[in-house]
Formats: sequence, C-alpha cells, structure tokens
Amino acid sequence: MTEQTVTEPTAAEQTTAETGRLAMIRRLYLYLIAFISLIAGLSAAYGLIEALIRLWIPDGAVPGLSATGSVQRAIAQPGGFLIVSAPIFLVHWRYIRRLVLQPGESRAALRKLFIYAALATTAYVSARALYHIIEGSFQLLLGAAPSEEELRPGGWVAQFFHAGIHLILSLYFARLLQEDGDLGVELGWAGSWRRLFQLLVGLVALGLLLTGAADILNFVWRALLEPLGASSLATVGTGWWQRGISGSLAAVLVGGLAWRLNNLYWNALMTAQPPEGRMALRRLYLYVATVLAAAITLVPVAMLLRLGVLFLFGGVDTGDIDIDDLTTPLGLLPVGALAWRWHWLQVSAEAQRYGDSRESEFVRRLYYYAVAATGLLMLWIGLVDLVRALLDLAIIGSTSVEEGFRAHQFASGVSLIAVGAPVWSLHWRTAQRAAEQDNEAGRAERASWPRRIYLYGIAFVGALLILFELAQVVYRLLLWALGDPNADFFGAETLDGLVRAVVAAAFWAVHILAIRDDTRMVDKEAEAAARESEQKERRREDLAARIEELETELSALRAELAELEEEEQGADEEQEKNEEE
Repeated sequence: MTEQTVTEPTAAEQTTAETGRLAMIRRLYLYLIAFISLIAGLSAAYGLIEALIRLWIPDGAVPGLSATGSVQRAIAQPGGFLIVSAPIFLVHWRYIRRLVLQPGESRAALRKLFIYAALATTAYVSARALYHIIEGSFQLLLGAAPSEEELRPGGWVAQFFHAGIHLILSLYFARLLQEDGDLGVELGWAGSWRRLFQLLVGLVALGLLLTGAADILNFVWRALLEPLGASSLATVGTGWWQRGISGSLAAVLVGGLAWRLNNLYWNALMTAQPPEGRMALRRLYLYVATVLAAAITLVPVAMLLRLGVLFLFGGVDTGDIDIDDLTTPLGLLPVGALAWRWHWLQVSAEAQRYGDSRESEFVRRLYYYAVAATGLLMLWIGLVDLVRALLDLAIIGSTSVEEGFRAHQFASGVSLIAVGAPVWSLHWRTAQRAAEQDNEAGRAERASWPRRIYLYGIAFVGALLILFELAQVVYRLLLWALGDPNADFFGAETLDGLVRAVVAAAFWAVHILAIRDDTRMVDKEAEAAARESEQKERRREDLAARIEELETELSALRAELAELEEEEQGADEEQEKNEEE
C-alpha cells in the first residue's frame, strides 16, 4: 500500500491566503457602504433639487407646497439624508482612493462591481431625464397639448439638472475604469462584470430602439389606414399622434445612441483584444438579441396569418377588426426583420473571425436547443389545433359548433405551424448535423448538457402527455363499455385527448430515436480520451490565467519597489549633501 505524502502549506502561503481573505472582507465593506451611501445621497439630491426648484419657480402645480410646513418637510427630509450620506460616502471613497495605490487593488473584482453598478445607476437616471427632455421638446414642436405636469417650468429645469449631474458622474466613473489600467484585459470576475454591464446596456438599449421604431411605423400605418377604413375600422380620433410619436422618437434617439455607443466600444475592445470576441457573455448578448429580434418578427407574422385565415374562413368580419390588429404587426415586422438579420450576420461573422471557446460553444448549443424547444412547443400546439379542427369537421360535423369556432381553430393552428415548424426544423437539423459527425466535434455535441437536457426533457414531457391523455381515453372507453350513460366516449373530449396523445407520440418517437442514435455512436475510449484532453486543456487555461495574474502582480510590485528605491536614493543623496554642508 502506497503512503501518500501530504504537503503542509508554508508560512508564506498561509500569510498570502489570510491577506487575500482580509482584503476581500475589507473591499466588501468599503464598496458596499460606498454604494449604499452613494445611492442614498443621489436619491436625496434628486428630491432636494425638485423641492428647491419648485420653491424657486412657483407654479402652483402641487397643492400645499407653498405652505410653510410643506416646504419644510419637502426640504428637510431629502436634506437630512444628503447631509448624512454625503460625508459617509466621501470618507469611505477617500480611503478607497488611497487603497487603489496598493498592488492589485485597482484590478479587484469587487471594485469593478462597484464602479459598474454606480455607472449603471447614473447612466440610467441621465438617460431617463434625457428621454423626458426630448419627448417634451417634440411635443412642443408638433403642437401637442401638454399636461399640467409637463407645463411646469420647474419640471424642465429639474430634468436638465438630473441629466447634467448624472452624466458628469457617469463620465467620472468611466474615467476611473480607464485609470485602473486593465480596461478590456480584466481577469476573472473583473472582466465578467464589465461584460455583464455591456450585455444589459446593449439589450435594454436595443429593446428601447426597436420599440420606438416599431411605434413610429405603427403611427405611419395608422395614418394610412384610418382614412381608408373610416367606415369599417375602429378609429382613434383626432390629434392622437403628436404625443405618441414624441415618446417613440425619444425612445429611438436615446436607445439608438446607447446601443450605438455600446456596440462601438465593444467592437473596439475586440479589435484590440481578439480573445474578447470568443467570450461567453459576448456571444450570449448576440444570441439573446437575435432571439429578441426573431420574436419581434415571427409573432407579427403569426398575427397577420391568423387574421388572413380568419378572413378566408369567414370567422371574422372586417368591421370586427380593430385597427391595432393590423398596425401593430405591420409596425413590428420590418423592424424585427432588420434587427434579426443584422444580429445573425454579426454572430456568424464573429464566430468566423474570432473562433469559439469552450464557453461560447456552450452558449451556442444553449441557443439552438432552447429555440428548438420553443419552436417545437408552438408546432405541437398548432398541430393539435389543426388536426382537432379537421377531425371535428369530418366526424362531428357542423352541428353543435358555434359560429366562427372552427375558423378560429384553423387560424390558430395554421399560424402556429407556419411559425413553429421552420423555427424547430432549422435549429433541430443544424444541431443534428453537428451531432451526427463521427469526429471530436460530434462527440462534444452529443455529450453536451444542452443537448441531453433537450432530448430527455422532450422525451419525458412527451411520455407524460401520452400517459395521461391515453389514460383519460381508456377511462372513457371503459365507462362506455360498462354501460355508463354519461361516458360520452364519442364526444369532443375523447377526440381532443386522442389528438394530443398522437401528436405527442410523434415527437416523442423522433427524440427517442435521436437518443438511441447518440447512444449507438458512443465510443468509450474516444470519450475517455476526449474528457482527458478537455481536463488538460482546462488546466492549461487555468494555469495560463494564473500566470498572467501573477505576472501582473509582479509587475506592480516591481514598480512599487522601484519607487521605494528611488525615494531611498533621493533621501541618501539629500543626507550626503547635508553632511557636506
């Protein structure tokens, strides 16, 4: 029996570990208190500015504000928070600024988390204030009648104050990131916080941009269809567009500016640091944006198809169609299609230019199987509705069917199949082609967690549906065979259960066959070699990252040592000069 030797950590290693833990606790305290006091101070300043401006520019918009007690409360409450929170923040921030001079402090993950959280807060407030300024300006230019609140001059002044103050703070925190010296080359969680910040900013800005652009097209379609459909389409009256289009234009300008700046900045980082293009959070951002744009495209297609089928089958009259049923999908469709194409081309271009990492491959598989599952769900529901309507027409006939009910069934089924079938088929076939390869890429695809969760999840759900639906059918059959007068075996509920079970069985069989094929193609020796190779590659990446981190810390220590030696040399020279004198 071989005796294993346990190596005790040296005193230096123990000291380093303890120092690291103490530094993390210290950072957690400092940055948490600094962030809480900063948010409390900004909120108090927001309320204090509002109260002072309303007092400075009286408008009578708020009843009772002119009363002495109301003025005192409006100023005292935020003023008290500001007087307390400002010194707390400044004291902790001054100490933080001194600690940044220590080696490795400027690259700490908790510092990055604090800066990006503060940057997100200040940028959000400034963007919101800018949105209201632009919206109000367009309303005045277009001749909209503003509300009583929007007529207050103090409100305009307050928005400019908030936009200016928070924009200055945003620029200050952005400059701190530049001064830290590792922007774009952060290690570990420090880089993850930056990418997560960019992901959220990009998605929120993209959503604002697409929503605003779709609303503008919605107003254009309203202007075109309202006169033509005055006798059959629901109108919205006169003067409806000024206020709505002002908000849409403001959303396009603010969202477009934020999205463009974020995109340019991320592209510049990828150009300077190509590994950035392979990061998982970057690919996750692109795939989520692609899914968002695809949803904005496909949902309107389904809505328009449903309306068309309803009209063809006589399930709806033109006079029953609200104008929103037409203008909303017509506004969303072109915007979503353009965004979908742009982001998909961007995903393909970056995958070709920068390659894939292990994490980005996981994100890609997660995207394909998640979208395939969504498309499969839509296809299953659509097939159930369509087959149910056809069997209902063939077996039960038109008796006892409410007017328009079958048309709605057909419309729902056709629209869901038209959207779900291509979505599921394209993504499923792409994943299958990768899994059917007899090479390293195929083995990795078959062994991936997203694929296993998808296949076994669909098989599990399909088996449950078959079990419960057929159990209900057999239950009614037994009741009918035993002579129960209320069995209603040949009724609509039995037909529905059979349709749902048959459709579920078809998809269950497809995925069971895929599981069987994956099992047949398993090569245990190749799988073991692949796992060993993956472990070695992961260990190599961890070692490379650790070496880079140590080299960075070593460079900082050498710089600090050089500064100390220069100070000592200067002190010695000054002492020698004094002795000579």
